[in-house]
Amino acid sequence: MNLIFRSLTVSFIILLSLKVYADNSVDTFSLSQTTEWRALLHISTEKNSSQIESYVDDSKFFIATDGYKNPQNELLATLKALKNDSAIQCRYPARTAFLLNNIPELASEILSNDCTEYINWRDRLNTKSVVLVFASAQLNSPSSMYGHTFLRFDTEEVDNNSTYLSYALNFGATVPENENGFLYAAKGLTGGYPGSFAANPYFEKIKEYSRLENRDLWEYKLNLTDDEIDKMLSHIWELQGINFEYYFFDENCSFRLLELLDVARPGLYLTNNFPVTAMPLDTIRVVDDANLVADKYYRPSILTELEAHLTLLSATERKLVLALSEDIKVLSDGSFTNLPTEKKQLVVDSTYRYLRYKNTFNGRDVDITRRSFELLRYLNKNPTNLDISIATPTSPDQGHKTTMVSVSVGQNDKNNFAEFKYRGSYHDLTDPLDGYYAGMSLNMVNISFRVYENDDIKLDKAELLNIISLSERNEFVSPWSWQANLSVEQQWTGEKEVLVTQGTAGRGVSYRPLENSYVFLMATGRLEFNRKLDSYTNIAPGLHAGFIYYWPKTTLLLEAEHYQFLFDQTKRSRISLQQNIQIGDTSSLRLSAGFHKVDSKVYDAKHYNELKIEYRYYF
Repeated sequence: MNLIFRSLTVSFIILLSLKVYADNSVDTFSLSQTTEWRALLHISTEKNSSQIESYVDDSKFFIATDGYKNPQNELLATLKALKNDSAIQCRYPARTAFLLNNIPELASEILSNDCTEYINWRDRLNTKSVVLVFASAQLNSPSSMYGHTFLRFDTEEVDNNSTYLSYALNFGATVPENENGFLYAAKGLTGGYPGSFAANPYFEKIKEYSRLENRDLWEYKLNLTDDEIDKMLSHIWELQGINFEYYFFDENCSFRLLELLDVARPGLYLTNNFPVTAMPLDTIRVVDDANLVADKYYRPSILTELEAHLTLLSATERKLVLALSEDIKVLSDGSFTNLPTEKKQLVVDSTYRYLRYKNTFNGRDVDITRRSFELLRYLNKNPTNLDISIATPTSPDQGHKTTMVSVSVGQNDKNNFAEFKYRGSYHDLTDPLDGYYAGMSLNMVNISFRVYENDDIKLDKAELLNIISLSERNEFVSPWSWQANLSVEQQWTGEKEVLVTQGTAGRGVSYRPLENSYVFLMATGRLEFNRKLDSYTNIAPGLHAGFIYYWPKTTLLLEAEHYQFLFDQTKRSRISLQQNIQIGDTSSLRLSAGFHKVDSKVYDAKHYNELKIEYRYYF
């Protein structure tokens, strides 16, 4: 019955199409295949007529029953609706403008409507320019490690460096409260959450990202014209209350924003660059490559600002900040009053910022709030020209690209080999640092094969996920560092390498003994499936320690790992050294040396060495 109904509907719409064509000499088929109309329906321009289907997963968005896959029927249904119901032009202002521009005689066939609600919304936004905002990764939050993008709509007042009246448009998944981590990952990967757009005052976003999550913001002002901004906003109105399926890696926050830019300036085809994954950082680069970026602004988080202040203080003065944060009476102590005026101001200002940072996570503790107020009173009574400039780091879009292939030659237990590697995304501890956070490593889909001189070909590693997050602990902050890894990999076991499946997780501490360095130690646990072990399944507690040092164009990493397997008493140790040297914007050279030791009750202790030189290309 449903099929018959749909067939009758399609037939009716086709007849209607012929009528429109006959009456107005409008080629509705050609009009429905234009880039602009397809963009309004969120239909890819890369797919042919038999494959097309809108990314919008909400039937409320379409007027024709098959409008999600038939742009001509949706166009005809929209034309009919406009002629019969003046409210439709208020529901679909972008579609209405498109059809009026392409079918001038349509204006005489529809009744005008004031669209008061829509006009009030546009007046409230009062948008004069649009900014694409990239919220950088947060090291200790796995869900944020790829970054996040959203749009900001600015009024004219933003020219006075005020974003108080600006609005942020965010696309995100609707996740139930208290959702557990496994379900969050599973549903996020499979489109199990609905996604929708939401607008909020921009200052709330600054509070969320810059203060609560300590994420630096990069603001890319776009060179959209008034007409392009009008198209974008009118289409955003059409998307109110419309749900999309949300996928972490492709149809995500960044992909949806590219669709809006394709509506604003038809012909950019920005979404066509991401048929498989749409990483926020890569979408920024695509927008920049399309010459849409007019200006760039760096907005450091409150933690970045605090760290910038503390670097200007001596060790003694930093202790004074801590003392003052605990007891306001330190203001009258000789250790403080004997400081030069500017140093006193810097100490008080740093203390105020530190208490503000602490209060973010303490629910506005009464004592901290009181001390903060006293510090503000001191700053107001003792004004100076304290101006701490924060150096703007290399922007994320200027860092190396996130996909990588490499070729290596090396020797492993006296066997020469060539290695070929592909990494889907996106940065490890020793990759070129510009544009990325020090101490952060996030790799997904990392696959390598080896060809040995005896013509053996082996899968060396198929890594689904590898994360290392090193967060500095000092007298002011005490975050945990952590790691997680899931892979199938060759592993020395007894007398030869065997392919094992393993999962590893760890947690520990990191410090910065020198500027541009980390030293870390983590307690780890490894679950391994290994047919060469006495027990097919085994678990091992272990330790992972390392030291990393960053120079401007090269990085050194020294690591040591040890595991004690519980079921068969196998002991496994590894010491490795890596030196990565950047040799261009898109390539680097990596030298690696490793020493492995395996000791078990079945075999005598074995030692294996490996040397490798690797050329990496980022694209």
